[in-house]
Amino acid sequence: MPKFFFLLCVYLFSGTLFSQDVKTQETSGKPKGKAVQSKEENLKTDVQTSSETKEEEEEGSKKEELNPKKKDDLVIPIQFGFFIDGYYNASLNRPASKELLYTTQATRTNEYNINLAYLDAKVETDKYRGRFAVQFGTSVVANYSGEGTTGKTSNETSIRNMQEAYGGVRLGKSTWLDAGIYFGHLGYESWISHENFVYTRAFSLDYVPYYVSGARLSGKISDKVSYQLHLNNGYQVVTDNNKDISGGFRLEWNPLGNLMFRWNTFIGNEQPTTTPKETRYYNNFIAEWKPFQRLTLASSFDVAYQERASREDLVYTSEGPIYIRRDGTAFRQIYVGNLWLAYRFLPDWRIGVRLERYLDREQMIVVTNTKDGFQTSGATATLDYNPDPAILVRFTYQYRRSMDSIYPHENNTSKLDRMFIFSLSLKI
Repeated sequence: MPKFFFLLCVYLFSGTLFSQDVKTQETSGKPKGKAVQSKEENLKTDVQTSSETKEEEEEGSKKEELNPKKKDDLVIPIQFGFFIDGYYNASLNRPASKELLYTTQATRTNEYNINLAYLDAKVETDKYRGRFAVQFGTSVVANYSGEGTTGKTSNETSIRNMQEAYGGVRLGKSTWLDAGIYFGHLGYESWISHENFVYTRAFSLDYVPYYVSGARLSGKISDKVSYQLHLNNGYQVVTDNNKDISGGFRLEWNPLGNLMFRWNTFIGNEQPTTTPKETRYYNNFIAEWKPFQRLTLASSFDVAYQERASREDLVYTSEGPIYIRRDGTAFRQIYVGNLWLAYRFLPDWRIGVRLERYLDREQMIVVTNTKDGFQTSGATATLDYNPDPAILVRFTYQYRRSMDSIYPHENNTSKLDRMFIFSLSLKI
């Protein structure tokens, strides 16, 4: 009997333990199944998300292929600026008309006036460039006096108000092609007085193109040699006055960092269509040397030839103009020489000096209707106060003497032309 009770107790106790182990296994097995199921669901979700992301990336790449430009590329870096150059010309000749002849700078005497003012917009990137500038001033009127006035659709009425209007595209590593209206390439001095050593321009610069219309190709042959090739309508004209195309080139050599040599040329027929053809060949040689930072020395020499249309040549004598028959159709010629010196003796003060000589006896370019033509020498000195790169206050004295009496002097003419000029310019 006791054995029976002992076996019964053992049986009941072992059964309870067995049932608890089974329940534990069942309860522990259920969460494991859920964990596996959740992992599979997460895996499916991740796969679905990655596929959607991939599809979005593919759609984005397709959009980029259709429109490859980025937002940064759509921003055009335009720079706006302006320039104003006012002057007072105290001419010692005191011409009755207040107008000076044989110059384009500071042409109004004994009054304050605006020599040049402009507003411009420029853009320059590694692929394209351009500039558009509108202008006003007495030098503008003087420079555009040779433009034609007969064309109906040639924009002749608005040309004088456009200083530059051109666009350019980059063709190679250093090669650019520009087309439109742009500054001429002949000469050392700029139309912008702010950029010159003396306020007025030399005769040789007044009688070469301030501006041209056409196309130019520019680039570098080497690190020290650069070039420009030009095809233009003519010699300082926007509207062409004949059926011929003009052109020229520039070669610049910089053997040292402070030394520069330049050769500019121009070739073209400058006679109207109604007159016989006369081709002009113009050569301009320039040298610039900066021995140290405060001192600049520069010189230029010009030689130009122009064909005669016939053997008969108009000559001006004391008795009046007469025609002389030549032995052949030789060339008319001019010779010009200039020398510049600029020295900054204080941080805000600089002095600039120019000496010049212009010989055009046969009046190839400068017509005086006198016996000896335009044979003139001159000296000009300018004292500059430059407290800021944008501000320039200038005091100029100019002396010129011609072989013939050609300069307006009160109610007559004189061989001398003398003036004091005060100017203030602001360039931003």
